[in-house]
Amino acid sequence: MMRQTISTAMYSTIVALMLFGCSSSQKSTTDETSQENRELSLKHFLEGSLHDQKNEYAQAILDYQEALRYKKDPAIFHAIAKDYAILGKNERAIEAGREAVKLEPANRIYRETLAEIYVNAMNLEEAIGEYEAIVRMDSSYQQAWLTLARLEQIKNPQQALVLYQKYIDHFGPDADAFLQIAQIYGSMGKLDKAAESLTRMLALDPGNFEIKKALGDTYLHADSIDAALKIYNDLVELHPEHFELRAAIAHAYLVKQDYDHAAEQFDIVLRRDTLSVEDQLRFGQVFVSFIQKDSAVAPYALKLFEKVQGNYPSDWRPYWFLGAIHNILHDDSSAFPNFLKVKELASWNPDGWMGIAGMYYDKNQFDSTINVLMEAKKFVPDEFRVHFLLGVAYQRKRDLVNAASSLEKALQLNVKSLEAMTVLALVYDELKRKDDSDTLYERALLQDPHNHLVLNNYSYSLAERGLQLERALRMAKEAIEQQPNNQSYLDTYGWVNFQLGKFEEGEKYIHKAVDLGSASAVIFEHLGDIHYKLLHKDKAIEYWQKALDLDSSNAALKEKIQRGSL
Repeated sequence: MMRQTISTAMYSTIVALMLFGCSSSQKSTTDETSQENRELSLKHFLEGSLHDQKNEYAQAILDYQEALRYKKDPAIFHAIAKDYAILGKNERAIEAGREAVKLEPANRIYRETLAEIYVNAMNLEEAIGEYEAIVRMDSSYQQAWLTLARLEQIKNPQQALVLYQKYIDHFGPDADAFLQIAQIYGSMGKLDKAAESLTRMLALDPGNFEIKKALGDTYLHADSIDAALKIYNDLVELHPEHFELRAAIAHAYLVKQDYDHAAEQFDIVLRRDTLSVEDQLRFGQVFVSFIQKDSAVAPYALKLFEKVQGNYPSDWRPYWFLGAIHNILHDDSSAFPNFLKVKELASWNPDGWMGIAGMYYDKNQFDSTINVLMEAKKFVPDEFRVHFLLGVAYQRKRDLVNAASSLEKALQLNVKSLEAMTVLALVYDELKRKDDSDTLYERALLQDPHNHLVLNNYSYSLAERGLQLERALRMAKEAIEQQPNNQSYLDTYGWVNFQLGKFEEGEKYIHKAVDLGSASAVIFEHLGDIHYKLLHKDKAIEYWQKALDLDSSNAALKEKIQRGSL
């Protein structure tokens, strides 16, 4: 940011010399103002400037430091600050820059240089302070206002809005200020305010395509579809071949559920011989994004990608989209061959492998899932998703050792994956590796203290061991506050209460879990245990029997029923 060309450096030297000379008129000690010392200081200063012109910044600093021995001049400190900044030594640059400002606080150039160094050091608060001082010194300096507002935009967008408005009030309407205001309001979700600012910006430059397009996009995001289409249709008359504009029009028609007019936009752009496969795929993605909201879009999306696939039969990407769309529609017979084609054309790409494996997994065909992923590892050995899904498939098969191995590899590839941490912690728990399990849960909570799945699983694990029960209760409560109708979470909260001896409270929540339907054997067994503690022996045996009906291999449960007690 601070690096200069030789011509700029020469100009800077002249400016610095002028500043150097001006500062010499200030009062100083007798030694500093002696003619001999001034001449020696200037000599070393000039030598430093010559080294600056040759980009020899370290040597220049040595010369400037020698100049300071004879005269403490702000111009010398300023030159040192710039050179340290170029060398990336921001702390020393700041130290020198502060000295320059301290000696001559009304010098705008010194303050701007110091502010730039603060920005390079990511110390925005101090940079803002310098620009605030500059604006107070010279309220007519437009660039300082804009830079100050830009810095506040990063740190405090609301304050930036105030500054941009003050700038407009002071200097008059300004396109850049209006654009920044629009961007701030857009990031806040205040799309009406963003549109208002863009409209004012457009008044300054009525023929500007980009501003009009941005205004149309803002109306589109604000669901003012007719207003967006009016702008888009005006623009498309002047720019009929503009790809992004056609895509935006298609998007607007999709929101209106006018699928024929949306598809018509694709047909128009597809007639162009120069349209790349990338642009065709991007256009198709506009339709794909709507399928989850409205499956009626799917036939149009399929038609688009079938056209692309016909034009580019050796490109794997249209096959991937066709497979994904058919998968969303649960049309496995059509999805599967498309994913196979992706694997055939791009075995290096994990998407095809994941598409096939995901379909097997969704059908609970875990052996087939594992076989596909084991083959995938040969082609994409460092793909996180492959190892993660492989671990989950092994876990569902109750092959816990292989599950742990695969999930450990996944976590090595993505150390911040909460999903991998959570599943691996569960596997460790089932393997009786309690310390390893607890360590992972604690690590996950450090990363996301409010993750409901981690909170639920960890609290259940603690409750099963009778550990940290009050903490487990707080975690389980937070989980059901986030997902009040989650059957497993309700059971966990009830079970922690049971472990605390709060049997009636536990019964209430586990009953809620049962009432949601399709309760597991574990939930029925928990309810039976609670009723036993509440001295409802008949009900206890009834729920234990329901649990046994769902899990006939549970020997401990059979014994519990036979003896009629816990």
